[in-house]
Amino acid sequence: MDLSRSTFEELRRLIHRLCGIVITDDKEYLVRHRLEPLVISSGCQDFEQFREKLASRDGVPLQEAIIEAITTQETSFFRDGHPFEALRRHVLPELVQSLEMKNGGTNRTKMRFWSTAAATGQEPYSLAILICEYLAAQRQSGIGVSDFSILASDISANALANATAAKYSRRDIDRGLSPDQVKKFFAQQGDCWALKSPARQIVDFRRINLMHAFTGLGTFHVILCRNVLIYFDEENRRRICEQFHAMLAPDGWLLLGSAENLYGINNSFRSLRFGDTILFQKS
Repeated sequence: MDLSRSTFEELRRLIHRLCGIVITDDKEYLVRHRLEPLVISSGCQDFEQFREKLASRDGVPLQEAIIEAITTQETSFFRDGHPFEALRRHVLPELVQSLEMKNGGTNRTKMRFWSTAAATGQEPYSLAILICEYLAAQRQSGIGVSDFSILASDISANALANATAAKYSRRDIDRGLSPDQVKKFFAQQGDCWALKSPARQIVDFRRINLMHAFTGLGTFHVILCRNVLIYFDEENRRRICEQFHAMLAPDGWLLLGSAENLYGINNSFRSLRFGDTILFQKS
């Protein structure tokens, strides 16, 4: 199905307005590939007719479908491995020590994590498993899984529905999880594996579009925004990182993707390398 240059330009402007994703000149094939099924299912004969429909009142419901079609949901448990090892070896000990110091009184403090692009849930659930394993190994007196909470967000309603169900295929389970982790944290239900509590119960899902203000979510000790900023333009990357900085607790941590950094975007963090992982700490 042909996609004219003028229609491509209009569609990529709409995509940027809806979800902040920058579609470069060489990504015309991506727009055509991702949106062509939507053009057909909406009853349009071609992209030109689809553009006309988007401009009418009937086009409003299609905007949600465009977001679902264009966003990438590639993820896996403990993706890349080394960032989670850095969290286990360097961040979690610091957070647990802080909990031990703060929770002597009656008002207990929770350590809050935010997975900003949770997709179908593997990243936040990996965090939950990591926390459970760390606490079981350390057996810290008075510190339990309930002292941690994880907010998991995504722009895709379909992805979040799958994430909330916490059921995964054999293929999903085989990507990143050890046999011992599967045995300990999952229960087989037919052809699926369902995550069990307490790992499941500390994760709360919410639909959030990073193009909108989100500082009202409160304070976090760790924010994961991995492989997200690369899709935004510099202005929005700067705006998003400024909000992250404002929301992080003193000495809080920001974890980006391996191809992302804050150079030229925000100098209010100090970068620390732990093996193959760079963590950004609020300074």
